[in-house]
Amino acid sequence: MSALIVSEHLPEPAGASPQGAAWQQLLHWQDSSQQLAFVYSRSQGGLIHTGQGTLDQLSLDATTIEAGASKLYIVLTGASYEAGPQLFFTPNLLSRFHVNGVAVRLANRDWLFLSDESLPPLGMETLIRRLES
Repeated sequence: MSALIVSEHLPEPAGASPQGAAWQQLLHWQDSSQQLAFVYSRSQGGLIHTGQGTLDQLSLDATTIEAGASKLYIVLTGASYEAGPQLFFTPNLLSRFHVNGVAVRLANRDWLFLSDESLPPLGMETLIRRLES
């Protein structure tokens, strides 16, 4: 994961101080136009959107993720932020792995996760073999 940037001059969202590190990471990714993997999940199910893109716009109220020719607009008002690893499972639920990034719990109970990590090619080959067996 890229270095965490923390500055007294950048705004923090309302709430507990651990959110500050996550917000600082989001600002760093936006400033550097970092390519990110993302997962957006609806709280009531029915939609899980994944992809890769950059944080085009970012404010305490909303963000826009630019993913190719598409843009995903997400309202951040009332969101809580958490930096650190999140647990993901393979589609067959037989394996699990941690991915470092920033989790955003939105006020409408939806969930957004952003990460600048990806599996190395060797790890990806192993994962594909395990999924096919």
